[in-house]
Amino acid sequence: MSERSAVEAGEVRWALGCGVSVVAAAVYAVAGTALDINVVDDAKHSCLGGLSAEEGSATFWVLGRIALFPIVSVASVICSLSLNLLAFLPKLVGRWWATPLLALLAVLVSAAGPAALIVYDVATEGTPGDCVLPWWPSWLPT
Repeated sequence: MSERSAVEAGEVRWALGCGVSVVAAAVYAVAGTALDINVVDDAKHSCLGGLSAEEGSATFWVLGRIALFPIVSVASVICSLSLNLLAFLPKLVGRWWATPLLALLAVLVSAAGPAALIVYDVATEGTPGDCVLPWWPSWLPT
């Protein structure tokens, strides 16, 4: 067996970190889109009592979110990949806590974009006029 054919531990960690990021992007793209559409729909029902007046524009909004949400999810995951590189810093190599901590931080950073898009959509699309949802936190914009 040659020296190059042996898989190094760093390569396995890099592949694992990238794999976790790809799975997170796929989950956030699919589940986040469904959650976003559902939460905004519920918010509109709560504020307007129904969507009969806005169904035409709601279709275009939903199609836009189906196209935009995967882009935001992938962009967030690309930003989180830099955290995987930190595991290769000389001071962190060999530390037992570095890889799990950085993997957790990478998942949280990759969730930040989709979460921000959901909050933005509920604040802008889900609450028309001066409607404030009963479950909407007071510290977030209305």
